[in-house]
This record gives sequence, structure tokens and C-alpha cells, in this order.
Amino acid sequence: MAEKMAYTVQEAAAAYGVSADVIRAHIKAGNLAARYPTSRPIIGSEELKDWFDALPSEAPRG
Repeated sequence: MAEKMAYTVQEAAAAYGVSADVIRAHIKAGNLAARYPTSRPIIGSEELKDWFDALPSEAPRG
């Protein structure tokens, strides 16, 4: 079976164990690039992997 090439916001959230709001916030902040073939964004699988790899490995303090 071929690897999934792109994810909706909801699919990305489910795949990475976060809420759709977290994904949307990272798109809005410019941390996660989305593409818009329609009015709804999709995120490439490599972009998601790069975003995840760039996340901090420790919880923020404060």
C-alpha cells in the first residue's frame, strides 16, 4: 500500500496525537506549511514529519 502523501487538518491531528486546533495554530504561526487545493488546507506528509521533528523534546516551563 502506498504511503499517504497529504493529510487534512483532522487527519494530521489524529496521526500526531494533538487537537486540530494545535495543527491550525501551527499553520497560522508559520511553523507548518499547508497547501490549499480547495478552501480547506492539506499538509504534506514530509512537512508534518519535519514539523514534528522540530518540536521541543521537553515541556515548556512556566
